[in-house]
Amino acid sequence: MTSYLPHTFKTKTKDKHSPPSTAPVELLSHEIPTAEIPESARPSKAAQSPSSPAETWFARTSIHENAAKPGTASWDEFDRGTRANHCEREDDYTPDVLDAHLVFDWSDELGKLGKKVGEWEDVGAEVREMCHRIPPPLDDRVFTVLCIWAKRPARDDWLVVQLPVDASGLPGVKYQDRPKITTGHYVSVERGELIDGGKNVKWQMGTASDAGGNLPMWAQKLGTPGAVVKDVGLFMQYCEEQRRGRA
Repeated sequence: MTSYLPHTFKTKTKDKHSPPSTAPVELLSHEIPTAEIPESARPSKAAQSPSSPAETWFARTSIHENAAKPGTASWDEFDRGTRANHCEREDDYTPDVLDAHLVFDWSDELGKLGKKVGEWEDVGAEVREMCHRIPPPLDDRVFTVLCIWAKRPARDDWLVVQLPVDASGLPGVKYQDRPKITTGHYVSVERGELIDGGKNVKWQMGTASDAGGNLPMWAQKLGTPGAVVKDVGLFMQYCEEQRRGRA
């Protein structure tokens, strides 16, 4: 988010809008060639070559006024709503998320450490099944992720990472092998930073995914950028509903 993305991702659009957010959203993309992927994790398709793209990433950057008012959000609202207990909050403000089923977490282990790891504080880690609604005739999707979140008060930033997990054989899973639910894979990195002397919040997210099933990748690439941008407006709407006590 601080080195690889700025130097490798290319801007697709700088001024996308996501109402009711008042901040323009910069949409970026980057194709990672097979040669950059460790051999053990490369796609198994025979057609893949070292120069062909193995992963297509989309990312966004938006800068918001640090204020608890319509169209934007305060630093504390960003922290509560997008970092801490990230998957639960995503379930709260994203209509397409049907469930954020908790498989297991490391709350006891992290509690013994005071939820601190190095310079990171309020650290959380858990495995969840994120069940998403997909328009028919396609089946709904489940993405099992290891979600880790933490903040660095000394640097006024926070980080959320979601890594795909193979849920086969895991105790506590709910959606594996259910009829009409297809397993997909999803990875994301999300970062918030307080900038301009505390006046603004810089919010960034990068993601790659494969919804699996019969949905071709070219169709997924068409739909992902819009979803990435739309999440900004959904979160601002959620914050306003929270303030009014309707959420």
